[in-house]
Amino acid sequence: MRFNQLHSVSTQDIEQDANNLLANIEKALTAVAPFITTTENISDTISDEFVRLCLQMRGAPRGDLHIAFQQMQAVLETLPIPILIQSSNCLTLRTLLQVALEAKQETPRLRCSTLGLLCLEWHSENGLDKRTSEIQGELLTFFLMQPRRPWSDEQIFEALWGEKDFQRAQWSFHTARKRLHDFVGLEVISKLKRGQYVLNPDLAISFDVAEFESLITRAQTLPSTTARIRFFENAVELYRGDFLEKNYKDWVVPVRSRLREKYIAALLQLGELTQAETPEQAIGWYEKVLQSDDLNEDAYLRLIQLYVQANNVISAHRIFVLCIDTFQREMGTSPSVAFMEAARLILGNTNLKFDMG
Repeated sequence: MRFNQLHSVSTQDIEQDANNLLANIEKALTAVAPFITTTENISDTISDEFVRLCLQMRGAPRGDLHIAFQQMQAVLETLPIPILIQSSNCLTLRTLLQVALEAKQETPRLRCSTLGLLCLEWHSENGLDKRTSEIQGELLTFFLMQPRRPWSDEQIFEALWGEKDFQRAQWSFHTARKRLHDFVGLEVISKLKRGQYVLNPDLAISFDVAEFESLITRAQTLPSTTARIRFFENAVELYRGDFLEKNYKDWVVPVRSRLREKYIAALLQLGELTQAETPEQAIGWYEKVLQSDDLNEDAYLRLIQLYVQANNVISAHRIFVLCIDTFQREMGTSPSVAFMEAARLILGNTNLKFDMG
């Protein structure tokens, strides 16, 4: 398969280049689709190199994308036509290209990291400046969770400084807002005429929570196993710890729980996607689940199954005992009846004899 060659263009035509690349692919697929017989699961052979390239180019500076197009075009030309045609009317390919071409108007100079230790980074002409202020970081994070929504000062005070009286909350807010301004050198939180505040829409900000959730959402729409694994891997790599982990305010706790559940679900899906081909990797993913949720019966059971399949009955028994001990220590009870029956069934088929309670 050969695509029309992209002509050299200025960075102002990046969007047109993206549209042309996708249009060329669609045109080529439409022309040959009636003559191709597809086979089952062929979408799973989408080039791993292509998936990685798309993820690397995600949000890249606009000036770098023309080179990226040429690289992607070269990789695409090596893929058999049936691979591109399968995959739900080219769903995987379209999604990957859309991810790769998510170019921002400018490279974000401000980054807000909230998964794990909170950190603000500003890339100025003089270099990189970092701040770890909880007050400034929490204020910015509050706005980033709903970046287009305006907030009244009363709403802000109640969410972030509900324990303080109005005057002290007002002082805390304006102090944090001013320090954000001084840190960046321009207004981060803008005041609207009607007395409300909104995140500056002209300021490009990189936010790890938005990146994490976007990758999870993308992964769930892809039929290609290779692509799904890479997207989930990139997502869990961003999760360096719980959201604002030392903050227990009312607006933070439900967000933390939601993101943590998504992280654990992604790890479980990585385990499921890798356990057939690379069971040793699957074991690693399930162990990561238990590091975050040591009461996750599904992870315990999958580990027992994988160790038994690997003829490592000692480790399978160790995981079973660890599960029972953990539930007893933390909950004062035993795992569910369904788990105990399933584990006994798996372990009962081994030659190792032991008391399972």
